[in-house]
Parts: sequence; structure tokens; C-alpha cells
Amino acid sequence: MWLYDLPVAAGLPLFVFVVVGGSLGILLVLRRWVRRMAREDVEWDRVLGYAVGAYGVFYGVTLGLIAAGAYGNLVEVDDAVLSESSSIAAMYRSADQFPEPASSEMQAALIDYTKKVVELDWPLQQRLIVPETTDAEVGIIQDAILSFEPTTTTETTLQAQTLFVFNDFVTERRQRLALTSLALPGVLWIVLAVGAVLNAVLIGLIQVTNLRIHLLMAGLIALFVSLLLYAVAGFDHAYAGPVAVEPTYFQDLIDGLFIRVP
Repeated sequence: MWLYDLPVAAGLPLFVFVVVGGSLGILLVLRRWVRRMAREDVEWDRVLGYAVGAYGVFYGVTLGLIAAGAYGNLVEVDDAVLSESSSIAAMYRSADQFPEPASSEMQAALIDYTKKVVELDWPLQQRLIVPETTDAEVGIIQDAILSFEPTTTTETTLQAQTLFVFNDFVTERRQRLALTSLALPGVLWIVLAVGAVLNAVLIGLIQVTNLRIHLLMAGLIALFVSLLLYAVAGFDHAYAGPVAVEPTYFQDLIDGLFIRVP
């Protein structure tokens, strides 16, 4: 989708221009027909008033719920990314207590995995492709955890706790990858698109003598609808688009924890 290739500063004004311009175009097309059909008909205004009021409630509630659902998807993906990076941080600190060479091997494996998530996984996920580039690194981390035989109770406990965190890490990684293709069903986009057109049509059917007032009213409503639609589109694919989850949590590990903890 072309919208996902543009930053917010460019995509938002362009999207608003298209939606508002389309709405005003529909109004201008219908205006002459409405003046000919209505001719100050009281019944026209009364029936149209009921229709616009009822439709506004239905479409407004629907659009709001879909926007909330799309934002919820974005939050879910962000939580999955945070959980995975937190597990990496926990294993990295635990590895510092391992005997050598297991300690260095495990920390090196975790650093390598994190860098490849940022450099290899993320570009693929931004293109909505589920990556397999870091599968081997997961096995290397597991091998590093099991590479030594505990000789004390402390080491046995430490290894068991690290394996427990590793199992959580595998689950969280799988969740991050599975959420790559998370998006609203296509039928909901049809509902939103048709609803936006019907909204413009109903506003255009209102009989308003002053053209400037009519255009202003329709433009303001279309502006709000376009902003909501843009937000939904931005939230829809959590790894792509103008509003997307970035590999910030992983980059923070590379720039912070991995440097501070030897």
C-alpha cells in the first residue's frame, strides 16, 4: 500500500487531501440535483435529518471501535517485542554468572542474535515477511546454556532458571514472528471505505443555500473521518507503515546493556 511507503509528514496531508477532496467533489456533484429535487421540501429535510443522525451514530461507533481494535493490535505487538528483549536481557545478566567459557559463549550468542534481529529480521517484517534468519542463533543460545555441567547447587539453580527464561524467550520470539501478518480483515476495510463514501453522500444531500457553509461543514466532517481512517491504516500493520513498532528495545540492549556488562 502506497500509504506505508510515506512518512507521516507526507502521507497524512496527502491522505487528508484525497478524502476531503473526494467528499467535497461528491457534494458538488449532488448539490444541483438536490436543489432540483428538494425545492425547500420540509419532508426532505425531516427524513434526511433522521437518516444523517442515525447513520452518524452507526458509522461513528463502528469507526471508533475499529480504530481501537487496530491500536490494540499495535500494543500487542509492542508488548511481544518488549517481552522478548527483556528475556534476552535477563539471560545476558545470568550468563555473567556462568563459568567460562560458557559465560562468554552465551553472551556472544545473545549479542549476535540481537544484532541480527535488528539488521535482518526487522527489514523483512517491515515488508510483512515472516523471517527465518535468526533460527540458527536460537539453537546456539540453547547450546551455550547447556554447554557446562553444574558442579554446585548454585550453578544448578542458575542453569535451571536460565533455561526457564530461555523457554519464555522462545515463546515470545514465536509470538513476535507470528504477529508479522497481523492486520484487520479485508471486509472491515470495505466497511470503512463504503461508510466514508456514504457519509459524504448524506452530507451532500443536505439542502444548504450557502455553498461556502455547505463546503465548510462537509470539509470539517471529512477531515475528522480522514484522520481516523489514517490512524486505522497506520495501526493496521504493526511492523510497517507510518505508525509502526520499531526495534528500539533490541537496539537499546546493543547500545546499553551489552556495553555496560562485560
